[in-house]
Amino acid sequence: MSGSVSLLDRVRTEPRPHGVALLVALAVGVALATIHWIGLIAAGALASLVAPTVRRGVVYALAAGIGALVAFAASLGPAAAAVPGMRPIVYVTVGAGLGLPLLGSLARSVVT
Repeated sequence: MSGSVSLLDRVRTEPRPHGVALLVALAVGVALATIHWIGLIAAGALASLVAPTVRRGVVYALAAGIGALVAFAASLGPAAAAVPGMRPIVYVTVGAGLGLPLLGSLARSVVT
């Protein structure tokens, strides 16, 4: 068990492992979010767990949400032209895309 704690501390403090872990967490989180909306919570949790501080974990979770929204917008392709006319559902999409990863970032506060 102590080996996993030291690995987490190393990921949070050393620049190279931190960058690799953050990129992997964002990639896995966005991939999960493309499958199911609960993946947005997982994306926020994974991204925030590698953060050295809780505040930075929140920023990483927002970055995961923005990444998921960008991936969603890219997947729309030519249908993206119709998005401005669908305002209520767009609000829900953006709200969930930013709010659910923030909910997942609470994991960083639990795992210290």
